[in-house]
Order: sequence, then structure tokens, then C-alpha cells
Amino acid sequence: MNLQKNTQYLMMCIIGMGVIAPATSFADTLGPYVSAMGGLNWVEKQDLTQNDLDFVEMQYNQPLHSGYATGLAVGWGFPVGLRPELELNYRRNTLDQFNHRVYEGGGSIEGKGEEEASSVMANLWYDVKNLPAPFSRFTPYIGGGLGYAVLTISGLEAGGVQFGGTHRDTVGAYQLGAGVGYELTEHWSMSVDYRYFKTREAHFGNIQGLPEGDVSTEYNAQSLMLGLRYWL
Repeated sequence: MNLQKNTQYLMMCIIGMGVIAPATSFADTLGPYVSAMGGLNWVEKQDLTQNDLDFVEMQYNQPLHSGYATGLAVGWGFPVGLRPELELNYRRNTLDQFNHRVYEGGGSIEGKGEEEASSVMANLWYDVKNLPAPFSRFTPYIGGGLGYAVLTISGLEAGGVQFGGTHRDTVGAYQLGAGVGYELTEHWSMSVDYRYFKTREAHFGNIQGLPEGDVSTEYNAQSLMLGLRYWL
């Protein structure tokens, strides 16, 4: 709930900056910039696989309860609309249920656990510039990125049984995104950003409490974030 309130406060501040910004013709958002963003993160139901068998499905709490994403980025805007960017991102969600429990004969049970994805991404966005009035302050964009993510699962527990401690792997990742920026002042802009983020298969090896065999999974998430960007 604190995350929901903080997101509301951030949105109110950004809207307030836009209201009090002077109605002048701002410089083009070109050159180097730094940005920060934060918001909600949804994780798809996720299978754990062992010996080519999907033996359990992990289900996650709703984002307003536990799921969030944050990020920092540096980039450069070019006159042609291309905007290369290096982004660091962190996503976290908690589990609330395990479904399709093959080793226990099926069914569902309440569960506990956390999943985190820390990533570094090389992105390339395309900005749609020079929109006609009264939309001249807006800059829609679309693009994507490639990189690596450290995927971590910890504190897995179901029915009072704990499944080891922390399990981690580094895997390749990609993302697709779109959004719209709004120019507040000559140096400041805000954005609403959508990301679809997916990793390659992560391998965690043997996990305590399960039959021997490498346990693997793929991470698939969607994020909706608010951002602030400072043009240097």
C-alpha cells in the first residue's frame, strides 16, 4: 500500500510541475540525459521445470500488494529520433500460491517466496518528434533492448515445508517498450513507460526438498512506470 501512495505522490508532483511550467517554446530534447523511473510490475504465472517436466506453477500477488519495478538510465537523443540508452533495472514480486503440483498429485496450495530480476539493458528507442500543436510537448516512442538479468528466487515455502534458501542464475534477456514523454521545462521531461521483459531459461540446480535434478524456469514480466528525465 505504501508503494501505491508513493506512486500517487510522484504523479501529483509531476503533474504539478507540468502545470506551473512556463508556456514557452522549449529546446528540442536532444543530447545526453539521465533518467529515473518506478512503478508496478506484473509477473506471469511461471512454471518450474525439472527433468523436462513442468512440476509446479508459481502464482504471484497483485502488483499493488507486492510487485514493483525501478530503474536508472543514461542515454543520448539524436535529431533523427533515435535514442540509444543504457538502463539498470530492478523488479521484485512475491508469490502467494503454487498450482499444478505434479509431485503431490496435483492441486493448489498457498505458498511463500520472492522473485527478483536485476538487469542491465542496452536499449534503442525511436522518438516521434515535432507533433503539431497542441501536442508539441509530447514525444511518443517505441523500441526495445537486449542485455542480461540476474534472476533470484528465495524463501520458497509451501505447507510449512521450505525449499532451500536462495537460488540464482544470470541469463540473457530482452525487452520491448513504448511510452510517451512530456516536456516540462528546457531540461526536464516526464514519461509514462510500458515494458515487456523476458529472460532466457534460468537454471538453479538441485533445490532442497525436491527430487534431484536441475530446476529451471523462464521469467516473463510487464511493467508500467512513471519516469523523470533530465537533459544535460
